[in-house]
Amino acid sequence: MLAAGRLIRRRMLLGPEGRWRSELWLDDLLDAATPAAEEPPTKPVLTTPLPINTCTTDSLTLLPGVGPVLAGRIATARDSGVVFKAARDLCCVKGIGPVLSARLAPYIVFGNGGATGNPETPVPGESR
Repeated sequence: MLAAGRLIRRRMLLGPEGRWRSELWLDDLLDAATPAAEEPPTKPVLTTPLPINTCTTDSLTLLPGVGPVLAGRIATARDSGVVFKAARDLCCVKGIGPVLSARLAPYIVFGNGGATGNPETPVPGESR
């Protein structure tokens, strides 16, 4: 055991000149094995109100409080013939109540083609 300790000290901890190594060979291995910290992808930000009756399901997930499941339910309601003309019309979708529909109203343009609705309603957080 004692001989193994000397061997380790001579070969790994001491340099060829007999002094302690400032960097160990393990440091290089650890640096190479440690992946660089990646930043998590950021979620796209909604900059203009969405036309609720014509936008894609992926676009609906940009709305606050709307995930993929709820976006799918909104798209299914549209496909079945529901036309959202006001915030209260969103309450016909399972999972959306009066509170969530009121919270979503500033982020949505209501109407048939998205041309009608409330164009003067600014998106919260957007400066004009």
